[in-house]
Amino acid sequence: MTETNCGEPTPETCLRVAREAAALATAADDLALSAACRSTSRTQAHRDEVMHAVHREAVEAEGHAARAEQYAADPSMPDSALRYCASGAVDYAVRAQEAAGVEATAAALRTELERKLTPAEHAERESERRRAEAEQEAEERAATGMDADNRHLARMNAYLAESAVPLLGWTAGHVRVLEAAETGRLYQRDGQVRQAAERGTWSGGRKISRERTQDLHAAGFLVVVDAADGARVLAATPMGQVALDLARLHPEGLYESDKAAYEARYARVAKRHKRMDDKKDAARRLPALEHRVSSYRRPVTLVEQEACAAREATDQWEDEGGYCPGVETPAPAAEPRVEDAPAAAAEPAAAPVTAGPSLPTGMYFLPLPSTRYSDWWAIRCGRCTGGMYTELPGEWNDKSDAARAAHDHYEAAHRPADDMLATEEIAELDRWPLSDAQRTVLSWTEYAEVAEFDDGFWALDCVPDRWDVNKRIARTRVTGLWAAGLLDVHLEANGRRRFLMSPTGKRVHRLLWRAERQGVIEPVTKDAKLPPVPTRSGGYPLMSEGRYFKGEERRADDPVPTEPAPASLAVVPATAPVPTTPPTRTDQTLPRRLFAPRSAREQRPADVARSVIRRPQRILTPEERERVRDMPLLNLQGALIMGITDPVPNASPMPEDAGAWVREHAWPAHWKAMEERYPFGFHRWSMCERGTCWNCLNGSHDICVHRQKGGPSVDGNREWVANHQGRTVAEYIPRPGGELCVWWCRCECPKGGPAPARPAAKKKPAPAGPLAAPEPAPVQAAATVRAPEAEAVQAALW
Repeated sequence: MTETNCGEPTPETCLRVAREAAALATAADDLALSAACRSTSRTQAHRDEVMHAVHREAVEAEGHAARAEQYAADPSMPDSALRYCASGAVDYAVRAQEAAGVEATAAALRTELERKLTPAEHAERESERRRAEAEQEAEERAATGMDADNRHLARMNAYLAESAVPLLGWTAGHVRVLEAAETGRLYQRDGQVRQAAERGTWSGGRKISRERTQDLHAAGFLVVVDAADGARVLAATPMGQVALDLARLHPEGLYESDKAAYEARYARVAKRHKRMDDKKDAARRLPALEHRVSSYRRPVTLVEQEACAAREATDQWEDEGGYCPGVETPAPAAEPRVEDAPAAAAEPAAAPVTAGPSLPTGMYFLPLPSTRYSDWWAIRCGRCTGGMYTELPGEWNDKSDAARAAHDHYEAAHRPADDMLATEEIAELDRWPLSDAQRTVLSWTEYAEVAEFDDGFWALDCVPDRWDVNKRIARTRVTGLWAAGLLDVHLEANGRRRFLMSPTGKRVHRLLWRAERQGVIEPVTKDAKLPPVPTRSGGYPLMSEGRYFKGEERRADDPVPTEPAPASLAVVPATAPVPTTPPTRTDQTLPRRLFAPRSAREQRPADVARSVIRRPQRILTPEERERVRDMPLLNLQGALIMGITDPVPNASPMPEDAGAWVREHAWPAHWKAMEERYPFGFHRWSMCERGTCWNCLNGSHDICVHRQKGGPSVDGNREWVANHQGRTVAEYIPRPGGELCVWWCRCECPKGGPAPARPAAKKKPAPAGPLAAPEPAPVQAAATVRAPEAEAVQAALW
């Protein structure tokens, strides 16, 4: 037998307990047997059932006791075997006594097997446990070179690699390309990819597969950096480094050949596309690893941790002053004696424990791909957009900086909504008892478009979960909100009036939203009659009545209302023209002189975007027309709407081959995929380079798009800058001076004035008559090919 630890029963105790338990079980069995012998016909069945149940438990208890005898005689058996037999015998004895209906005295034997440890025994056992854990930790650290946290991280990475590596569709050749890029010696020159013998010498070296390198670069695993002598160095991106680490952790997920990898990628993308060419193109491209990057964390070894700690200690020593040669280090000042200081100061103060950075409610950290010595974080907010998480702009390598940015965002965007309404704000809400319909109109002006047309007021695209849903708004509701100062009118270049919330409207809308969240106000069904502001007490000038705002240009198709001619035919002598500006009198009050109507020359000039700009029209060749017709129907419809079926490029300082290189190597993959769907490209065209509208291409010049709009399509003068991962990082304005970039349909049809005649309907073919013999065609003389006339127009595409 092995040596018994402290707190555990001895083998003699276990053997004695097993024998006593078997004896108690046998006594219960005998009692049940004697009861069955004395049973009557009425109780015989029940007592027989009890007798058999007690006998089964007693047999098991005797069996455990017999095995305990055998284990005690065998020196090779451990003490745990005896304890197991003794506890089993006690359990079966208790069950036998309970089945027999007698007192379970065998339960008292368990206390002998579970002796309570003394404090010294507890301390000895805890020391032994800690010593074993320390030895195991030392062995694992010597084997892996990492601590417990990083070993757990390595196991999680291995589990992640098992599912991520097969989805990459790589072979061992792709791993070799990335390993060469990791060394910093992979370069491209003269169409060949090589691995240089040493870094900085971009000539010669081992050849690398160009096709695999191009595939990895197109998928975003490699990035190109220009070097000296016309060479281009290929380096691994953060996503490529993560993919390489995962492939090293699970090499079994790599495919044996390029053919097997292609077939695996084809099987995954076959259900996403309908056309066979699209399936093959998608299978040739390597999938990205965007959704797996955030789950990977590179473990750090103990050697790297020590090197990082030494470097940080050196940097901190230098930042705090450090040692300067030739300068004597000042001695520290003498500390005051304890007896001279007060008693309270003599006690050491407790060191504060710094807690980790916390975030406001509804915001959390988003881990990003980490570098060798630092982790990167982003912040997501779940309160900016309902039901969705919005990522705040910026990335931080310090959680405290990220938390500070999150609190700044909370203070600016969400703190006013969480604070309870003050008494002054509640009193201000009592002045705006808006109904639910009026609040809806205010909210439409924020995320939809509320505009005025000849037939009334409309909210355009006002349903978030459905496309192109427009709703008509009551006239009194909009004009009442405008007169109260909650809405402002924005006069657009095409003559449309668009309603936006004024500063007062934004404040009222925010207060109503906060009050509704806090349950301060109740919904109102009837529209409130709001008092108008003094500057808008004259009423709203409706377009349906031919009225315009001061300085607003009258449309060409809206004639000026004329006064009816007098009934008398008497000649009225001509009078002097009435001056446009009334004379200013000295006795006039100052407000009257300040707010007097301005003269005609002081009125706001007409918007320059309303003037028609004629640009040359592109005539498609037969080959280009075939390319346009071969487009998928959905892309053709989009190209017709955007006017890029016949675009005309502007003069550019960049040559075409340089632009092709930028599109091939600098544009992201999703841009290039979109560019290939259109015959002349998609992202390369600006607003002023677009061609003819779809109605004029069909010959319907009377319904030209820009004739119906009353003006051109104007560019928003805003673009976005994205990083290598496709994330938007900045916004820039292409034309800081505010110059307009407009698209006028390039057709020669008039964009204003009387509408041209509609095209005649196509005549139906005459019914087929009896077949007649065809007349012989006359022989024509050979004619020369004529150049297209200058007045040639674009033919219809269908």
